[in-house]
Parts: sequence; C-alpha cells; structure tokens
Amino acid sequence: MAGLTIDMARKSFGATEVLKGVSIDVADGEFAVIVGPSGCGKSTLLRAVAGLEELDGGRIVIGVRDVTGLAPSERGIAMVFQSYALYPHLSVRENMAFGLRIAKADKAEIARQVQRAAQILNIEGLLDRKPAALSGGQRQRVAIGRAIVRQPQIFLFDEPLSNLDADLRVRMRYEFAKLHRQLGTTTLYVTHDQVEAMTLADRIIVLRDGRIEQVGSPRMLYERPANIFVAQFLGTPRMNILPATVADDGHAALADGRRLALPAPAVPLAPGTPLSIGIRPEHVGIGDAPGALTFTVGFIERLGGLATVHLQGAAGSEPIAGQLRDDGRLGEGASVPVRLPPEHLHLFDLAGRAIETRGKRP
Repeated sequence: MAGLTIDMARKSFGATEVLKGVSIDVADGEFAVIVGPSGCGKSTLLRAVAGLEELDGGRIVIGVRDVTGLAPSERGIAMVFQSYALYPHLSVRENMAFGLRIAKADKAEIARQVQRAAQILNIEGLLDRKPAALSGGQRQRVAIGRAIVRQPQIFLFDEPLSNLDADLRVRMRYEFAKLHRQLGTTTLYVTHDQVEAMTLADRIIVLRDGRIEQVGSPRMLYERPANIFVAQFLGTPRMNILPATVADDGHAALADGRRLALPAPAVPLAPGTPLSIGIRPEHVGIGDAPGALTFTVGFIERLGGLATVHLQGAAGSEPIAGQLRDDGRLGEGASVPVRLPPEHLHLFDLAGRAIETRGKRP
C-alpha cells in the first residue's frame, strides 16, 4: 500500500479551467472521498490520478514515486468506473483475470487471485456467468473484483454506485466499508452523493468549481463547515440559512425584524454588521420556550417515524425546515412556537465564510 499526494493539479479543456491548483494528501490506508456538484472537476481529478488525463500543471506522487508522467499500467492503481466497463463476451472469471493475463502473470497465480477476490466479494457462484446474466449489483462486484486481483497500491472509484437503485446503493455502501476494513488499501472515491461521502469516508474533500472548499472528517465538516456552500452541501435536509443584522445586545435582527439570540462570536461583531445565520433542521425545536418565534406550518413531509416540517415566518422572512419525530399532532396551517437555540447556530459573514464563535471553530 502507499499514500497519495496531489500537488497543485491544474487541467483545462480549451478555455475552461477545470482544476485550479488542487492539492490533496491521502494517507496510507485512508478512505478519502471527493464530493461536489456535477461539473466541479472531481472525475477529471480522479482520471488524472489514474493517468487517463494529462495534467497541465502539478504532480501526482504515489508512495515515494512521482507518477505524473507514467502510463496508467505503471502507476500501481486500479480504477472502478461508474459504467462497470466489463467485457460482455468474457465470463466473470475471465473479466476478473484480464488485467493479470495482459501483465503475463503466472496462470496459477491468476487463478489464486481470482478465487481470493471472489471469496471476498461473495461471487464464487457467478464466475462462469457472462455480464448480461448479472444484476447491477453483481456487475459492480465483478468490477471491484477485477480491481482487487491486481493488488494495487491505490483504489480509485468513480461514482461506482450511481447506476444502482436506492436500496442497492445502501447495501453496496456497507460492502464498500467492509471491503476497506478487510483490505486496508488506500482509496480515493468520487461521488456527488453527500450521503455516500458521510457514511464511507475517513476524510471528505469538498470540491467546487475546480477548487477545494474544505477537507476534514465527516463529523468535522458537518459540525464546523468552513462556509455556507459546505454547510448546505452536507446534510439532508440541508442547513437553513437566515439573513440577519447584528444588534447591540447579543442578538440579531432577522429580515422580518424579529430578534434572535446569537452565540458569542470569538471576535465581537459591530452592531449593523450583516451576516447569515445557519441552523440544521434537526436542531430546530417546536414548542414554547423563552425567545421562541412564531412560525406557520406550510407543509409536512412525513417519512414514517420522522417528519420534515416546512415553516414560514412573518412577511419578508426566509422559510425554514425542521426535522422531528412525527407524532401526527402537527397540521398544515397551524401557528407554532419555534426555538432556534444559540448553541446550535452557525454564523457566516457577507462572503459566506464561517465566523468563529466561542467553543466552535470554523
């Protein structure tokens, strides 16, 4: 195994700059996930690590080797694609063995590695089938098995679950986590799905417009987002954002004129300073309490034991969403007192950057 270093990676397609000086360090044995919206450059970055795209600037180091100018076959990587990329005329066994056959590995070693991978992935009974006879999840396992037999230093996964249905995606996330625990191979995984990122990653790299917005553990990014983009990209339903202005007594005035108690900023904010206040839906409380604000229930999404309640404030205010246990008592159109606890508020400046508060660092 080996670590991975991406140093100031740049890539343009014509006049469009896709990667704008991206630097990432992935530790030996780490499961790192690159997440971001479509078009942010994450797949281009992964293909550059694989050697399928040539960088315009920067370098890629695997272990102690600078592999920037090496062919894909010389990099010690194995890549699993969104489309599986299986050969339809070959059996599962032949698909998994293909890379080793091209490398002229010993036949006995090929058979041993294919059997080992099939056991790990629980597909021993599928080895003589063709891809057309497999389900989507089985095809994905075969694609992963083809990567495993090569015993790479780095696994690269490019949105491997995006073609699967919702239930199978959940099960395959568990399989990916189990596989990483078994093999311990350094992994760089690309997805646009923040749930995949939160559930699989040791560390998440949030990419936007070819630049890194924030890097950290899933918990750190969720609890201490560096800016509004990261705050709203991670978490479902996404974080509520309310425009406000700092008042003179530890409160802020919301857009509708109502006042809200703030957490203490690490550096005092001058009255009149514009800011945005963020709060996650699970921290929105419904019920009487000091400082509660009245909202109207606009719409309720009922999801079995949980409900997402969409709340509308006074004229001119931003609607917010709360997530709570669904006991069936709330109805649309009802006026309810809503608590936005100061200890769960996130503050952002006019540029959308997190403002440090006492006990919480961005």
